[in-house]
Amino acid sequence: MDATMSFGLITGIVAGLMLAAVFADHASLRRSKQHAHNAAAWYLTAGIWLAMCAGGAGAALIPTSHPVIVAVFCMSCAAGADAAVMSTRVTHPQLIGTVRVCMIVFLLAALGCATAICLDVRPSILAASGVAMGVWGVQMMANLVVRVPDRYLVQWRRYMTRRWTVRGSIPEDARMLTDDDVHEDMQRFLAQYTAGTVCCTICVVLSFLALATCVDYAAALDRVAFIVAGVSIVLYLALKPRQSGRPFERYLMRGAAMVSLMVVVAFLPSALPQWGAQMPVAIIGVCAVVGLALGFGMISQSNGFYSLALSRIGDGCCFAALCLAPVAALLSAGLVEWLRGIV
Repeated sequence: MDATMSFGLITGIVAGLMLAAVFADHASLRRSKQHAHNAAAWYLTAGIWLAMCAGGAGAALIPTSHPVIVAVFCMSCAAGADAAVMSTRVTHPQLIGTVRVCMIVFLLAALGCATAICLDVRPSILAASGVAMGVWGVQMMANLVVRVPDRYLVQWRRYMTRRWTVRGSIPEDARMLTDDDVHEDMQRFLAQYTAGTVCCTICVVLSFLALATCVDYAAALDRVAFIVAGVSIVLYLALKPRQSGRPFERYLMRGAAMVSLMVVVAFLPSALPQWGAQMPVAIIGVCAVVGLALGFGMISQSNGFYSLALSRIGDGCCFAALCLAPVAALLSAGLVEWLRGIV
């Protein structure tokens, strides 16, 4: 009787969430027809997140030895299916860009979970892979979504660089681009960039939280690698917004940096058990030093040597954190022991 009641309750929750996702998608289409595209994008995002929650709730009905991986797999499949259905209904470039990025992100997540289940990979290694993919996704997002379509006619000497190329021959009547020429494509690019950055940033934070709960703190290598990964992730998320001029992106990444720092602080006593009673004082000191350093680095400096030096130091720390975070996350997940067991 209890099992039947639990099955019915979970089924009802899944049905309710899916129904709410359908209503959100319908509201998005209705707002899009009314030319309220920003509201349509918010409704579309809500529908995808509701579908993801429905997939996570439905995973409780599947008996498995990998409950977390199966839950992420079901969430990715449900959200990806919702995005795929909406991709056939939306027509505005902003909405098209959003659903395309969501489809790609959730497809990669589903493939990663399926691979982990088939190869019997540890959940910690999957979480570390999520950290690595999220960090590199944030770094490479602009290069992934922004491109020059074939139809653009540009003035060669002014617009062509080593990073940009136009495929095909350039006609003799080449002209400069105007705002009307690039308006539709820029809307789609900005939507893809925003959606991709949000998905990758959330992936970094959630994967790091999952990794922190799976680390074997009895092993010295895993403990040290976890601390290095935590510091690298916090530094990267705090320093990366320096290169962005969009307030939303800055608030998003700095908020993610604060959440990551709280995760590090919460699990630091397990990573450094020998500190004992001095741990609270050490945590307060570290957070104070990091906060002062980040606060001083965010203050606008006058033009000259100090401004240039702070900028170069910030770029170097950000690049070092970008390189260290994926490697340290994989090492803290026990990748060495897992590969040794395979061999």
